[in-house]
Amino acid sequence: MRRTLAGILLLIVLGLSACATPDGAERAAGGAAGDGGAAAAGPERPGAAHDPQPHTVRMAAVGDSITEARSPDFAAGDLNDLTWVSHAVGDDLELAGGWARGGATTAEMAAHVTPVDADVLVVLGGTNDVWQGLTADGHAETLANIRRVVDTVGADEVVLSAIPPLDRMPAAAAALNTSLEDLAHDSGWHWVDAPAPLREDDRFVPGLARDGVHPTREGAELLGAELRRAALEAAR
Repeated sequence: MRRTLAGILLLIVLGLSACATPDGAERAAGGAAGDGGAAAAGPERPGAAHDPQPHTVRMAAVGDSITEARSPDFAAGDLNDLTWVSHAVGDDLELAGGWARGGATTAEMAAHVTPVDADVLVVLGGTNDVWQGLTADGHAETLANIRRVVDTVGADEVVLSAIPPLDRMPAAAAALNTSLEDLAHDSGWHWVDAPAPLREDDRFVPGLARDGVHPTREGAELLGAELRRAALEAAR
């Protein structure tokens, strides 16, 4: 009798286990692929949904006709291909503001520029100071004007560039560039001889200037590439 009763109990236990198995297996399967097959793509990489987006550097630019280049609306970012700015900006570098006008001296730049919310300021000015004879007695006023521009804009970093050649006044342009470089180093700014690819023996490389003062489109592209690199490095 006891053996018969034990046998009956064993059959009951086995029957209950068999009934539970499909439901348990279904729950296990649901954990692996029950959310529309999400598990089929493999485990989610930690932080994949929160990867930081690349930072776009905000650049302010201040200059003269070499920067403005008769763009339809420089202040609004409507640029033509004769300004170096159009060859510098991209997905990782945008024009945040600034001031530029044909014929502008550094005094005019200092008088008209306003603060800009920018990571880096690029200053390319002084050509008209030389052209108008304002540097004949020295560079002190030009350098002071550039300091005023930098102080007013208030960008985190500053890139000061050499001016391009002046084919009719090569020595005067070269002399100002020496003073500009000293100013950059003394002020803790970033110095770049951006027009170096356009220059040969203190004059423009043939074919890279329209009139011995203003770069051609190819010249603007070379200038823009140098200033783009300098701006991005300064903002790191």
